[in-house]
Amino acid sequence: MSGQPKRVGVSDVAKRADVSIGTVSNYLNYPDRVSDTLKAKIKAAIDELGYVPRQSKASQQRAVSNGLIGYVMTDIEHSLFTDIFEGIQEVCEDNDMQVIGANASSDAVRQSELVQMFVRIGCSGIILSTVMDSANDVDAARAAGVRIVLVDHAAPMSDVPTSCILEDNQMVGQMAVEELVRGGCTRLAFVAHSFDYQSVQDRYAGVRRAVERYRGTVSLELIDAHGLMVEDGYEVGRELVRRIQDGREIPDGVVAASDHLGIGVIRALSDDGHLRVPDDVCVIGCEGVRISHTAPVEMTTIDAPGADIGRKAMIELLDAIENPAAYVSSVTMLQPRLHRRSSTR
Repeated sequence: MSGQPKRVGVSDVAKRADVSIGTVSNYLNYPDRVSDTLKAKIKAAIDELGYVPRQSKASQQRAVSNGLIGYVMTDIEHSLFTDIFEGIQEVCEDNDMQVIGANASSDAVRQSELVQMFVRIGCSGIILSTVMDSANDVDAARAAGVRIVLVDHAAPMSDVPTSCILEDNQMVGQMAVEELVRGGCTRLAFVAHSFDYQSVQDRYAGVRRAVERYRGTVSLELIDAHGLMVEDGYEVGRELVRRIQDGREIPDGVVAASDHLGIGVIRALSDDGHLRVPDDVCVIGCEGVRISHTAPVEMTTIDAPGADIGRKAMIELLDAIENPAAYVSSVTMLQPRLHRRSSTR
């Protein structure tokens, strides 16, 4: 209801105390692991905010659940997935549960092994940030009686409907185009690789849809970066410099499928000096990872709501665990946010 105040959660305490959610978790459950200095900061934040750990009736009466959740993340080096983890952890803390995170390292075989491991150790549920379409993993978990929720990926062609929580990545692509066109860009490039990732497919679809609305006044070029990391973006930036030196036309606006690619493009252009960002080329990233501000020119990004995805996924999973007879799967799309910095006009 609109008149109800927002409940204070673990993340609020962590933010006020300027510590991680995990540190607050240790303070509440394993205080011997926390230094006296941090204990004092966390206690002050708890007292100031009036935080009270929730003991829900459902959690008190949970008989079949061991309170252990497995989270398989696509790649731990990507801050989106650690943000999702923090959101999951917050809800777990509020419900007397624990989450174990495991890194699939963008490897579909390893992902399957991790799902099987979580099933073997008897996890109450699994949250899966899938590398690609993973119907077999979903079906294997379900066959073992383990509830599963997907994040950052729409449900695969599984035998059983599966809930998923994800960012609206087509909207990400559209917002990126609108930001570049707003700044006067008319020759756009989508820099990407590995269309096995649904998020990349959807961002490209959004970019194309937005460009089509300009009826030929805005062009679009697809550039294969042969990877999604900073060094791959750097090579794209060097190629743009070579093109301008050869008298060839280059894009004046770059949509980078990953922030790492965008950072690499900016670094290459800055190192060479022939092309200036954003005067000659604007660059926008599609993720909002924590290193986006480390580029020589701080990069404008479309930020993914990682912590919100994690929180909603865990709430959805709790519902599936605690109300199996009444539970109905669903798809939840969260809206991205534009974070304008210095790499666009």
